[in-house]
This record gives sequence, C-alpha cells and structure tokens, in this order.
Amino acid sequence: MAAKMTSEEKRQKLARAAMNVIWRDGYHAATIQSVAKEAGLPAGGVFYRFPKKHDLAQAALETMEGEFAPLLASIAPNGTVGERLSIFFDYLDAMTPRRVSYGCPLARLMLDLPKENAFGPAREIGQGVFQSLVSWLADQLIKGGLGAVDAAAEGQRIIVRWQGAIVLAHSMNDRSILDDEIKDLRKRTRQLVGIA
Repeated sequence: MAAKMTSEEKRQKLARAAMNVIWRDGYHAATIQSVAKEAGLPAGGVFYRFPKKHDLAQAALETMEGEFAPLLASIAPNGTVGERLSIFFDYLDAMTPRRVSYGCPLARLMLDLPKENAFGPAREIGQGVFQSLVSWLADQLIKGGLGAVDAAAEGQRIIVRWQGAIVLAHSMNDRSILDDEIKDLRKRTRQLVGIA
C-alpha cells in the first residue's frame, strides 16, 4: 500500500502539474481540472491549495525557481570554469527536445501572465529565475578572467540568444536551430574565458 501524501507533497505535486499544464497548454488555456488530472488528484484539492488561478501561476514559477537555483549550485562546484560551462551547456542540450516541442516553460508563462497587479509577485519570481541564469553565467565569465561589466553583458547575451533560438526552433519545429545555437554559444564562452 502506497504511503499517504502529506499536504506539502500534494501542494508540490499540484505546483509541478500546473507548471507542466501551463507549459503545454498556456496559462489562459490551463484549467483547474487539467492541473488536477495531470497531478492525479481531485480538483477540489487544487481549489483548496490554489484558490485563484494566479496562485497556480505563482506556484509553477516557484517550482521552476526551486529547481534552477540548486541545479546551478550543483554544477561542478569544485571544478574549473571550463568544466562548469561545459556541464551547463550539456544541460541546455539535454533540455533541447522538450524546448523544441513546447518552447521554454519559464518564458511561456512569463509571456502569458496578465499585466494585472495581482501577478506582480509571480512576475518577480520569473524575472529572478532569468536573472539567476544571467548572474551565474556572468560569475563564471568573471572567474574566467572577463571584467564584471563585460561578463554581465555576455551572460545576458547568452540567455537572450538561447531563448531566441528556442522560440525559432519551436516555431519552425527544427531542432537543428537550437543545436547550432548552443554549439556556437559553447564555443563563444570558451573563447571568452581563453579556452581553446
């Protein structure tokens, strides 16, 4: 007999389900029922834990935030800059099939969020996730010898190029677009830190 889930485990399962449904269907098309079905839990549990739809969006973004920060911290903490950057781009490569199929879950949700004030906290979480990616890259480039201002600009440029390639690869249903961009970004960062 399976162990009964705690309230927090149910909340986490629903938040992950919300992230998946919003990624697949978009925020506006996502329903409480589709989130419940994705989680394999009753719809009443969704209403109980997330009384408003923007609560689901915020939970989805919190789930993404909770995954990205530990992931970035775990990338070869005792390794070289070159090793960390290589592992980072390996992660991007591993995500490519789903990004081509569905786009970027974070960007999708951020673009779908209504402009209402109630969504401000959710929007801030999403912005923070993107900023953590830019900052992590900038930090690696600084450790590789680039000045702080240039490192910040290059870190942002890498994320912009990656996100743009996701949009185009998804729109064209052409994985090679994203593969080529990640390959070029990998090469560019190695040049920036003086790795042949």
